[in-house]
Amino acid sequence: MMGASIVPAILVFILIFMETQITSLIVSKKERHLVKGSGFHLDLLLIVTLGAFCPLFGLPWLTAATVRSVTHVNALTVMSKATAPGEKPMIQEVKEQRLTGLAVAVLVGLSIVMTDVLRLIPLAVLFGIFLYMGVTSLTGIQLYERITLMVTPAKHHPDHIYVTKVKTWRMNMFTLIQLGCIVALWVVKSTEASLAFPFVLIMTVPLRRLILSRIFEERELQALDCDEDSPNFDEDGRDEYDEIHMLV
Repeated sequence: MMGASIVPAILVFILIFMETQITSLIVSKKERHLVKGSGFHLDLLLIVTLGAFCPLFGLPWLTAATVRSVTHVNALTVMSKATAPGEKPMIQEVKEQRLTGLAVAVLVGLSIVMTDVLRLIPLAVLFGIFLYMGVTSLTGIQLYERITLMVTPAKHHPDHIYVTKVKTWRMNMFTLIQLGCIVALWVVKSTEASLAFPFVLIMTVPLRRLILSRIFEERELQALDCDEDSPNFDEDGRDEYDEIHMLV
């Protein structure tokens, strides 16, 4: 049994690794202007270290808790107030500190001894809170923005890099492929084959590297899923005038 447990352990490792990396990409986006990056990386190192030692003693492993982490950062984000008409508020700073994170961890620990009180909370209330946290965390995620652009007239599209550098129909095709992957993951998760969920998740990497690279140009992929908000296209030899979306 110890030898056979290696297989599900690898699947769980893949799942936790992907969740941690995705959370770090969302939380530490360039526009958040984080200044305590070393502390954030120390947190990731702590998660990895405890993830290796806790299972040896039968303790639960740690995860990045994507929805909770993104909601936490959004709550600490200060937005600009004085903006021009039609201009979206910009992120000024993030109140980076450890007090709220420590408070959340302490409350999670106290939940063990508060079982009798937590049972009094209706499940509908908990589901409503989780739904609210999930919906509010969608703001600023490129996939969510591209989904809304699919039902938005072209003349109202914002001046984002993935809008100006990629044709609308190709941008929508990339979005539909991502939605198809999400549906496939949801189907696997909801069936008896849910144990293979981490394996299906990791298969999105060769899908992006091998298949999508043949469907889309490299410059299009850089604009659609680049880590940076403004990838460098200064030396790609393209004429900016030819890339402007002219209304027909």
